[in-house]
Amino acid sequence: MAHRTELNTKIAHLTGLSKHTIDRIGVNLNKGGLLLAGGRGRHAPDMGPEDLKNIILAVLGSESTGVVFKTVLQLHALTAKNGQNFGDTLLGICSDPKIAAEVLQISVLRNYPRATIYWKDEGDNRKGRRQDFRDLTEREQPGMRVVASLRGNVVRKLVQLVIGPEVLEEIPGEVINKAGQREEP
Repeated sequence: MAHRTELNTKIAHLTGLSKHTIDRIGVNLNKGGLLLAGGRGRHAPDMGPEDLKNIILAVLGSESTGVVFKTVLQLHALTAKNGQNFGDTLLGICSDPKIAAEVLQISVLRNYPRATIYWKDEGDNRKGRRQDFRDLTEREQPGMRVVASLRGNVVRKLVQLVIGPEVLEEIPGEVINKAGQREEP
């Protein structure tokens, strides 16, 4: 389990965004009620899968930290052809390390909005299945597309941080040390 500061530091390190930007995203999500709030220091609440999902949606979908609340709600509501919401699918990924290990990449078209999850196939090849999510009222928008993506290994590491290392040993083909870091088998 991770506190907000630990999670923000890890997200900044893995994504290349500044810690200040990630902190501002957290503050604005907290103001909107989309992040767990509580004490400080040792008394700060542990971040859970729902919190990680909202931070990922904000990081992928917002160019400005000031509009993250609106962006998270908009991206959460994107729908796949099978009726699944993007936010619900991402929550499933953030809740289960085994599912997170199946993700190759998560991409968001920021100015459209659209989202795609690329999943591994049976042979762990780069060409797995795609799951597209769109706004049901989507209409063509002119101009350049702005894409933001997270690789599957980044998502997996963040899920491991939130869920905790004790669950990680169940992922087939991986050896996780007591510090929660991956080792070669």
